[in-house]
Amino acid sequence: MIVTPEAILEHVRSHIPGFVAVSNPVPLKGGLLNYVWRVPGQAQNIVVKYAPPYIATLPDVSLDPVRIVFEARSLAAFSPGGPLAALTHLAARPPLLLDFDAKKDIIIQEDVGNYPDLGQWLQHETLRAQHGVYLGELIGQFIGALHRQTYLDGTFQQNFNNITIQESRLRGQYARIKDYLKRGHVPDAEELGLRALELGQQLLKPGLCLTMGDLWPLSLLVTEDGLRIIDWEFAHFGRPAQDVGHLAAHLWMHRHRASSPQGAILSQTVLNSFFQSYRQNLGDKFEALFDVDGMRESAIHFGAEVLARTVGTYQPGYLYDNLLPRSPAVQEAVQAAAAHIRLPETTATFAALAQ
Repeated sequence: MIVTPEAILEHVRSHIPGFVAVSNPVPLKGGLLNYVWRVPGQAQNIVVKYAPPYIATLPDVSLDPVRIVFEARSLAAFSPGGPLAALTHLAARPPLLLDFDAKKDIIIQEDVGNYPDLGQWLQHETLRAQHGVYLGELIGQFIGALHRQTYLDGTFQQNFNNITIQESRLRGQYARIKDYLKRGHVPDAEELGLRALELGQQLLKPGLCLTMGDLWPLSLLVTEDGLRIIDWEFAHFGRPAQDVGHLAAHLWMHRHRASSPQGAILSQTVLNSFFQSYRQNLGDKFEALFDVDGMRESAIHFGAEVLARTVGTYQPGYLYDNLLPRSPAVQEAVQAAAAHIRLPETTATFAALAQ
């Protein structure tokens, strides 16, 4: 599909009849998977997202556009009257779904505003520890409630079997960890790579709850009244550790690459607050949903994600961009990642969840 500004405007006119555009669509940066535009409107702006059959920023890497179906289903579930509507209090919620065209793989959704994502906020808000605690609490409340409410829910299991994305992650991440570790000069790369591969295969099996699937700073917009949680293409009825380990890995990397001691402390503050809030919101479901297996899986995923961002496919454009495998920063990150895969039960990163 060839998408032009004129085609986008025509699509909006045919699907949102009352919307009056006041200028051409504006491409939005930040996301990796899809093409996204803001369309300025007379009364309000909207966001249009198109999922091509590849990663938008890596056109040589194919990715099934069915991912947009799962984003549409996610946003619909959180919409008024949806089964997850109770989770969308004003402080933390996804955008509202306005329209979905399954034939064209295009979503139209609420424009939540031009706000910084959590990564941008961490780079600039180095003196607001209390706000960091608050944001961690919001993420923990929302994700904890999401995991708890959908635990062993057969309807969500049926409607969110996003196996295509999990298979892509197995091929594109977990199966490559051995090579990433070798690139990072880790001597036991074979053994650790096998352990990561086993996790990827485990994540293909039926899961426990609905996971957001892409819980990293770029999916968390810091607004005036809390958070907006965007980009639900990876939503899957899977293992909660994939959400927990993913966010932990990215906050660790932000701490590691912070430009000041205050910035490093703030990243850790957000993570600690998230852990405490997440466990509290799981309540009596913690042992069933997470417990020891969740700690182990979170640690291995943590390692796999750090490796992908430091010596792997997704290094370009992120915190370790253009750094060579032998550089001190990359070596520190690689060694930390390897330690999480090597001894996942003893890592201190997730200790707060065990308390």
